Amino acid sequence: MGLSDGTVVGATKIVDHGSDSARWNVVLVAEGYKSSELPQFHTDAQNFVNTLFATAPYDTLQGAINVHRLDVSSTDSGADNPVSCGGSGNVATYFDAQFTASICRLLTVNDTNVINAVTANVPAWNVILVLVNTTVYGGSGGAVATFSMAPSAMEIGLHELGHTAFGLADEYEYWAGCGESGHDNHPAVEPSQPNVTIDDNRMTIKWGTLISSITPMPTTANADCTQCDPQADPLPPGTVGAFEGAHYYHCAAYRPQYLCRMRALNNPYCAVCRRRIVETLTPFLPPKTIFKEIKDAKAEKMEKFEKLEWKEFKEVKLELKELEKVIVEIPKLKDAEGDPWLDPGIYERLARIEASVERLAHFITQEERPNVARGALAGEPKAAANRAAPTKPGSSRKR
Repeated sequence: MGLSDGTVVGATKIVDHGSDSARWNVVLVAEGYKSSELPQFHTDAQNFVNTLFATAPYDTLQGAINVHRLDVSSTDSGADNPVSCGGSGNVATYFDAQFTASICRLLTVNDTNVINAVTANVPAWNVILVLVNTTVYGGSGGAVATFSMAPSAMEIGLHELGHTAFGLADEYEYWAGCGESGHDNHPAVEPSQPNVTIDDNRMTIKWGTLISSITPMPTTANADCTQCDPQADPLPPGTVGAFEGAHYYHCAAYRPQYLCRMRALNNPYCAVCRRRIVETLTPFLPPKTIFKEIKDAKAEKMEKFEKLEWKEFKEVKLELKELEKVIVEIPKLKDAEGDPWLDPGIYERLARIEASVERLAHFITQEERPNVARGALAGEPKAAANRAAPTKPGSSRKR
């Protein structure tokens, strides 16, 4: 349906790490929630935030991110779902969420209406995710990302975020399902996305710096290009190489690792995807003098050593050793030839250092001694064309 089928209620900032002008702003938008169901949307949005900040590499980049929630009520619940997909037809929702008859897992909304509503309420937005109030599996990632509240909802959201925010490609090797015609061999055109390629040459492949000299290239080859490759991972998990079968094709296209969240849900992002996320978000981290903070943290922690219980002492001592290494290394970076900040790896290291310092905050607060029962060392998080969501591993649903 459309804009006559609901109301934009308003926006709420639910994670505040600083001025919107200086942070990377995520906006979570309600679709297919009736007015009486908006409290459930609040819960769904918070669940996604919790999942996001518990997922690498976002867990070490939290300070770069603000999150806003846009409450929008609809006349009906859910999304349009064709009878041919097992649904019951159309419903009246504000952004006209709908599953696509040709690929039932493809869930889209009216992107223009979503962008207009978000811009009017959160002008500094960087990425938009629309949460659709249906338990039917689906999602997509285009100008805005959408995902349903299926049992694997949060994983779908992380996958679609990869598309919309970071330009990541689908790494799975089919369009509608394995065995389909027309998807045997990838066209001889290099994809623009960072995590898929037609190049299996160790010296020229776009993620070559991440590949070990002993990793075979290509790392796997599909013996039957009319089907998805059934072979298991021949190398230790997490090995970076060139695994054949990617970008909707059985052969002649390669992905960086055997498994990745952009290939199948409930897997970590691969190293190439993590690198792209870190490169994108690091400029939004708060400008801090990390070296000074680490030295101050070390000095204050040393003063508290005598008050710590033995278990706490051993854990903190390990962290101090790491901080000592950093204190030695940072001046070297400063004096290094060339510009060390051009090395993407430094951003992830600095983000992890910041996270380590935050974890030590319980020990360097003057007013409060550490409390092991509340997990003082564990860290506590602060409060293109549409692409279809992949099918859940092991499901018989087409994907």
